[in-house]
Amino acid sequence: MLNTNLSRLYKPTENLTIDEQLYPFRGHTKFTQYIPSKQAKYGIKIWWICDAANSYPLNGIIYTGKTGDVSEKNQGERVVKELAVAYKGSSRNLYMDNFFTTLPVVKLMLSWKLTVVGTLKKTNLIFPKIWLLAKHEKCTLHCLVSMIR
Repeated sequence: MLNTNLSRLYKPTENLTIDEQLYPFRGHTKFTQYIPSKQAKYGIKIWWICDAANSYPLNGIIYTGKTGDVSEKNQGERVVKELAVAYKGSSRNLYMDNFFTTLPVVKLMLSWKLTVVGTLKKTNLIFPKIWLLAKHEKCTLHCLVSMIR
């Protein structure tokens, strides 16, 4: 109900951001998270897509933990797909960090007519080894675009 009202009452700008939030909570649930890098170390994790201009939340997904004994692969990709599907074909820009940014996500978002600006981990397999050896070299936009295509 909250997600329906959030998106119904506000028309977002062209820039959206996807990130996580740890809502502080010390109660007992099966999905309470411990994230030592956050200010409140215990809480409920929510993934949000927000308007980048004013941080207005447009849609959120509560992380309820893994299902069964199997760890989910490509969790960041799944989250981006679920949050961004409402903006398919809208020519908006998505900003996200390295947890969500992968080459398959970027290709999918481009096919949905969405652009992606995100950080990448240095250990990401899409980088040519020569780039990893050069410590102060900057990748040009042309190089990245050619890798995506």
